[in-house]
Amino acid sequence: MPMSHLDLLTGLLLNLLVILIVILLISFQYLSRNKVHKLHIQPLSIFLACSLLLVFSLGMSVRLEDGFLYDLRFIPFLLGGIYGGNRVLPWLAVTMIAIRVPMMGPGLWVTVVMAVLFAIVIMYMRQRLENKAWKTKVYWYTLLAFVYSILSLWVPSLIFHFHYTNSFLVYSAVLSGSTFFVFYLCEMIRTIYILQLEAIKYEKMQVVSHLAASMSHEVRNPLTTVKGFLQLIQEDPANVSTNSELSKVAVSEIDRATEVINQYLNFARPHPELEEEVGIRDEINRSTDIIMPLAVKKGIILKANILHHHSIMGDPNKLQQVLINIMKNGLEAMESGGTLRIFSYLENRNVFIVINDTGIGMTKEQLMRLGEPYFSMKGKNGTGLGMMTAFQLTEGMKGTIKVLSKPGKGTSVILSFPIYEGEESVRSMTPSSQVRPSLR
Repeated sequence: MPMSHLDLLTGLLLNLLVILIVILLISFQYLSRNKVHKLHIQPLSIFLACSLLLVFSLGMSVRLEDGFLYDLRFIPFLLGGIYGGNRVLPWLAVTMIAIRVPMMGPGLWVTVVMAVLFAIVIMYMRQRLENKAWKTKVYWYTLLAFVYSILSLWVPSLIFHFHYTNSFLVYSAVLSGSTFFVFYLCEMIRTIYILQLEAIKYEKMQVVSHLAASMSHEVRNPLTTVKGFLQLIQEDPANVSTNSELSKVAVSEIDRATEVINQYLNFARPHPELEEEVGIRDEINRSTDIIMPLAVKKGIILKANILHHHSIMGDPNKLQQVLINIMKNGLEAMESGGTLRIFSYLENRNVFIVINDTGIGMTKEQLMRLGEPYFSMKGKNGTGLGMMTAFQLTEGMKGTIKVLSKPGKGTSVILSFPIYEGEESVRSMTPSSQVRPSLR
C-alpha cells in the first residue's frame, strides 16, 4: 500500500478513535449527572459536542491533493443532525463551512455544496426514519455515509483530474464502517438509557406491589387473632372473666393492626424511627399470649423460657410483629401438632431469642430463599412476606436473624440484638442467665 494510502488510513482511524472517546465521555457524564431519570439532551449541548468533533476531525485530516482534505467530519455532522434535529443541523452546516474557510483551496466549494446538500437530505431522512427500528436507521445512515464518500471524493477526483481509486476505496470503506460503528454504539447507549428508565418504573411498581401485599399480610395477622378470640368468646359466653381478658387482647390486636396501617401510610414521608427500651421478657409474654389461642386450636404445646430480664433498644410494636410472624410460621409448619419453644438468653452482650418448632423443616435450597418476597412454604395460602418483613424489621433494630432447619426435624429461628446498656436495664446476671439452652 503506498504511503499516501497508509497515511489516509491512519489519519481516519485516529479520527474515529477521537470521536468514540468523546461520545463515551459525554455519555458517561450525562448518565452520571441525570441519574437516568430522563432521556433528553439539550440541543445546545449536542451542537457544542458535534462542533468540537468537527474541529478535531479537520485537525486530523489528510491532504490527498492541493486544497482537498479528507477526514470523518461527516460523522459528527450526521450525529448532530439526527439527534439534535432541525434546530442544530443548519448551525452545524455553517460551522463545518466556517472551520474549512481558513484553508481555502478548491475543496472549500466541495465542502459548501456537501454541507448544504446533506443538511437537506438529513432533514428529510430524519423525518422518514423517526419511527423505524434502530437497526434500520443504522443501515440507512451507513448508506448515506457511502453516498457522501462518493460525492466528496470520487466525483471531485473526476472533475479536478486527480485519480486516487485506492484512496477512494480506503476512505469510503473507513467512513461507511465508522458511521455504522458509531451509530450502532449511540443507539445501543440510547437503548440502555431507555431500558434503565423502564427498569426504574418497573421497580417502583414492584415496590408498590410488595408494599400492598405486605400491608395486607401484616394486617391479616392481628385480624386472625381477633377472629380466634371472638370464636372462643362465642363458645363460652357465660365465662365473663375469661371473655373480658380475651376482649382486652382482641382490642389490643385491633390497635396493633391500626398501628401497622399507620406505619405503612407514613412510608411516603420521612419520620424518625421509634427507639426506646424494650423489655424482652414482656414482649415475649405478650406475643405468646396473642398466639396462644391459635396454638391451642391446632393442638400445639407452647413453651416459653426467658433466662434474663435485659432489654434492647427498638420499637416494641416491631419486635412483637417479628415474634408473631415467626411463631405463626412455626405453628403452621406443624399441621399434626407438636411443640413450639421460645426461649431467650444473654451471651457476649447480645440478647438471643430462639423460636423452635418441631414441624416439617426446610431444605438448604429453601433456607437460601427464605426472606425473598412471595417465597412461601404454604403454597397458594402464603405470600412469603412474613419472613421478609421480619428480616427488615430486625435489621432496622440492628439485629440479625439466623435460621437452622432440616427436613422432618423442625426449624430454629435465632434472633440476636445488642443489649441495651442503660443503668436501669443492666442487672447482675444470675447463674442461670449464663446458660445457653439447647435448640432441641
